[in-house]
Amino acid sequence: ARDQRRELPFPGSRAVADGLLDAYDNTLRRPSRTVYVLDTSGSMRGERLDRLKAALTELTGDFRDREEVTLMPFGSSVKRSEVRTHTVDPASPKAALDAIRAGAADLSASGGTAIYSSLQEAYRFLGRSPGDAFTSVVLMTDGENTDGDTAAAFDAFHRSLPDDQRRTPVFPVLFGDSDRAELEGIAELTGGKLFDATQGSLAGAFEEIRGYQ
Repeated sequence: ARDQRRELPFPGSRAVADGLLDAYDNTLRRPSRTVYVLDTSGSMRGERLDRLKAALTELTGDFRDREEVTLMPFGSSVKRSEVRTHTVDPASPKAALDAIRAGAADLSASGGTAIYSSLQEAYRFLGRSPGDAFTSVVLMTDGENTDGDTAAAFDAFHRSLPDDQRRTPVFPVLFGDSDRAELEGIAELTGGKLFDATQGSLAGAFEEIRGYQ
């Protein structure tokens, strides 16, 4: 007998299609866990920090149900007292989104720029609670590494990770006076991708990264 395949009808309206996509994003797809490693060194003081706060606030409109979001600000090291993790509860998403906005508003600039040490902290954090989630790290910095571990030390650390953790990509965002070669090296090592916000908006770069999460 001839193989008969039944075609499913395409949704008749944009609203229905959007509803199906929203249902997939919020209930069916694997939830994601993302650590935002945020440069809040002294050089971020003023307009740069204001742009970062605005971009994070705008981004909250894109977070999905069950998504775990960690804000990890750093200067000369990770500012551990300011690290906050929020999970978007499907029953009450507003609470987590408001908390993320409040965390963004509270960011303050001080210290040097410890890029590689802070990335190691992000990987350790994600490794403490492994589960069935898509994990990624978003790195935003406006300068080159001045404190903490070197690129070689991070490379050795990354190679020592278990396979599942090593597959966690880092998505660096080029901003301000950050070192393109340095950030490209991080993206290449971790299987991520570099996003350039030196010409466009920081919010636009964050939005583009969402397509990979």
